[in-house]
Amino acid sequence: MMDVVIDTNILVSALLTPGRVRKTFLHPRIRPHAPKRVIVEALRHAGKISRHIGISEEILKPLLEQTLPVWVNIHEEEVIPQPVKEKAKKLVADTDPDDWPFIALAMHLNIPLWTGDKGLLKMSAETGFKQFIAVDTEGVEMLLRGDPLDSVLERMRGKYLG
Repeated sequence: MMDVVIDTNILVSALLTPGRVRKTFLHPRIRPHAPKRVIVEALRHAGKISRHIGISEEILKPLLEQTLPVWVNIHEEEVIPQPVKEKAKKLVADTDPDDWPFIALAMHLNIPLWTGDKGLLKMSAETGFKQFIAVDTEGVEMLLRGDPLDSVLERMRGKYLG
């Protein structure tokens, strides 16, 4: 199995669009993890998702609340040690402070963060992947193929640092 923390943008993309992200998300070897906040953030997109799949928000919201924990290993933020939370909060203080739970969970579990957020991908590469490892869908696909992590990180470095 391949454990990854998924960002909300990956989850919403997998729900909305058939294609590469959904195919990768549904791969039998992927074991997605996310902080509980992913449910709240996914519910913010409920209107868009419900219009796209053709069911009412009133049906979709409880459906998401009940089924997301089946598809994704949801973690309470309280399980993340305080020093890890603080480190993650400092990393994103000047960019998107709402991203800290995803980074903190990836750091705590010592697994990659799968995201489509170019800012997070660039930040991870700029720190030499020493703070946390962020990969895009291509990076997850490479890992699923069995490519060495060093090769994946070199590809991410090239894409996001130019």
